[in-house]
Amino acid sequence: MNFKILALSLIIMFFNLTLFSQDYKWRTERLVEKSKEALYQRNWDAAVQYLDDAIEIEPDNHHLYLEKATLFYGINDLNKVVSSLERVFSLEKNWPAKYTDYYFILGKESFDRGKYELAKEPLEIYRQKGEKEDYLEMTEIITQSIVFALDEIKEQPTSNTDIKTIESANIFRSIYFPFFTLYPSEFLYFTGQRVGSLAEGIYRAKLSGNQFQNVEEVPVINTKENEGAAAISADGRVMVYTACNKRDGLGSCDLYISYFEGDEWQKPLNLGAKVNSSAWESQPFLSSDGRFLIFSSNRNGGFGKRDLYYSRRVNGDWSEAINLGDKVNTFADEISPFLTLSNDELFFSSNGRVGMGGFDIYKISWPVNRHAVENIGLPINTFSNELSYHQKFSGDIYWSREQASEEKYPPSRVHYIEMKNKSDLNLVYGKVVSSEDSSAINARIQIYDLELDSLVQETFSSAVSGEYKVIVPKPSDYSFYVEAKGYLFKSQKLQVKEEKEEINFSLNAIRKNESVILNNIYFEFDSYQVSEKSRNEIRKIAEFLIQNPEIKIEIGGYTDNVGSSQYNKELSQQRAEAVLMELIRFHNIDSNRIAAKGYGAQKTPSGQYLKTVIFKVM
Repeated sequence: MNFKILALSLIIMFFNLTLFSQDYKWRTERLVEKSKEALYQRNWDAAVQYLDDAIEIEPDNHHLYLEKATLFYGINDLNKVVSSLERVFSLEKNWPAKYTDYYFILGKESFDRGKYELAKEPLEIYRQKGEKEDYLEMTEIITQSIVFALDEIKEQPTSNTDIKTIESANIFRSIYFPFFTLYPSEFLYFTGQRVGSLAEGIYRAKLSGNQFQNVEEVPVINTKENEGAAAISADGRVMVYTACNKRDGLGSCDLYISYFEGDEWQKPLNLGAKVNSSAWESQPFLSSDGRFLIFSSNRNGGFGKRDLYYSRRVNGDWSEAINLGDKVNTFADEISPFLTLSNDELFFSSNGRVGMGGFDIYKISWPVNRHAVENIGLPINTFSNELSYHQKFSGDIYWSREQASEEKYPPSRVHYIEMKNKSDLNLVYGKVVSSEDSSAINARIQIYDLELDSLVQETFSSAVSGEYKVIVPKPSDYSFYVEAKGYLFKSQKLQVKEEKEEINFSLNAIRKNESVILNNIYFEFDSYQVSEKSRNEIRKIAEFLIQNPEIKIEIGGYTDNVGSSQYNKELSQQRAEAVLMELIRFHNIDSNRIAAKGYGAQKTPSGQYLKTVIFKVM
């Protein structure tokens, strides 16, 4: 929380102080008058020097330190305000009523500097004497936070956790908002301020241990103006970042989006009025497949100063931004959100909750429900500002922390902890190419949860290399679809056994007699009843027919070799017809475009029986 007073206001207040002669010796009173005269002339250095001279004469006069604190408060030098108030409090704890707010300032600023014991008493005095509602509300939170912080320190007096720091000081004054893309092309994207500058830019680098390798400014995105707080989808295809005061902007700072196509980022676009407002939008998070966005905004209608909002990309368009609600947002600031790759926990920074001081990092189960927000505590949270939490696929944790500094904008560094326990996530990666000449195909890749019949992840393969990568978030039954214009789609049941698994696809061009094995259509043993888990596969066939209206197909049914040849042929015919009827009844496909034929029990080249259906272009 910042407490700024304009210089003019300070002068008025300073001159209206009722200074009683009994509070000062004659020489001291004259020096105080000279200090006020220098202040009126805006000669800050002289004003301070006169007060220092007065203190030298009366080093135990607490009124002089109160006036010195007022002077520094007016120029927003909180470090010197606090040192002056600490001296006052050591001399006299019963201050004139006009200085009551200083109890709060001393308590809060002591707390934010990790001086928890010192913060207790002035906050208690303010709780009894104070009148400002926002100060009183914050006093209650800080009082609880002191108890929390002291308990954390007591429970973890010395931490064995090895916290490492990315070595960046020789290049950057500050680095923050780290985001990693996925293996095999693992890059660190971050916001940085070069040494000697406050200008922000978005950078990309490789890491070797804690050392930067090949640091580069991200082209196309960076301009002569400030760009920062970039979020990158884990597959490295989509970037959402913050830019301020742009010609096409809707507010002070807006969110922009860019897509990585070929070998470069494309021209960014404003995310529009459904996401951006006339206020401030910044510090986005983007899901691993780029379809879900969380960000911070100070727009009207929120719960506090800056709240977290979210938006989804549906059929290419972003939905109207929605406030995450009072389970997450407080009367103060919530910023820098991060949703885990497993989509089960939301991390964010806040200065409106019980914590260690300043901004702490908190977490809550996702989706947000009845579970409470939890402070993640030591060793990550301290009395400094902790921001921009990020967790890699490996489970390693990264975050930025402001360094102790008297600068108006303290520099930040990125710290990290290498986790011993590996995550339960799986990474599937590979290439999509043409079966004819192995050329790269720009294909859409989707993973569906068969039990929930819902889209879990979506990505696209590169038109240049054919490469793709996608996260499989948790154990379940998944169907994997690869589709591209002019090609037959590929369907596969996804059974990932390794933490990182390479799966390559070759797609057949649409032509007569080309066929597709429908690996995600299921029948019970000895039955032609279509399982509920087959609905999405049938929907994919219908979409293919709608997108290619000139195509006719044959649905071919197959069985295993249990039973007689005649029985199996009849069962396979019934299975093919069951799929055909699903297409006609539920997707309005013209029956003249579909034929059904049973083939009985037949082996694949690998020697396995199909036990499913195939569709073939006629």
